[in-house]
Amino acid sequence: MVAVHPVSRRERLRAETDAEIKQAALAQIATRGASALSIRGVARAIGMSPAGLYRYYDSLEALLTALIADAYGELADAVTAAAGEPGTVRDRLRAAMHAYRGWALADPQRFVLIFGAPVPGYSAPKDGPTEVANRRIGTAFFRLAVQAHAEGSLRIPPSGRPPTPGELGAAPRLGTELPAPAVPTLLGAYAHLHGLVALEVLGQLDWVYPGSDAGAFFATEVDGIVDRLLLPG
Repeated sequence: MVAVHPVSRRERLRAETDAEIKQAALAQIATRGASALSIRGVARAIGMSPAGLYRYYDSLEALLTALIADAYGELADAVTAAAGEPGTVRDRLRAAMHAYRGWALADPQRFVLIFGAPVPGYSAPKDGPTEVANRRIGTAFFRLAVQAHAEGSLRIPPSGRPPTPGELGAAPRLGTELPAPAVPTLLGAYAHLHGLVALEVLGQLDWVYPGSDAGAFFATEVDGIVDRLLLPG
């Protein structure tokens, strides 16, 4: 039996302050954009000195990294939970794609933070928390593809060219075993999914669906993506 240590008052207060810092930073990003985020501005918003805030984040880059990692992590949680639901691979793949869209529409500001224009002067730490959390999204989709491949239902069209080094290494980096020709097919499917969601989040579908839900369009496109990935049955 694992011992559970009670959270001390100091730890609880630190966690609450950390959450307040992140909320203030996200509010600043929402109103002024990520490029205008500043330690001084966040500190002022929560009534803390910049020196005090530096005890939580030693740089603006560290704060941005935490915000981006949190967003990737929550998106990964949503996709992973949907991918793990009971049902066939087809059902779970469709559910995972709808979960991707659902998270983005529920939190469009953070979707733009992680997938929008790069923040000037910021680079995510190599193999740091943002990259680890981002890979979890790909892993959730790739694992479904692995199961489909094991069941013989994954379509693997011939690529007509030798696989690139990146394609050869992609599946192992995500901890899965898939033939290299499957990688561009899966990446193409993800690009289609992500493009659909990004267009909707950024309002680029409003000219077709003004003031209404584009859900029916998205569902039809998802069905098409799944049909291109999986054999009938």
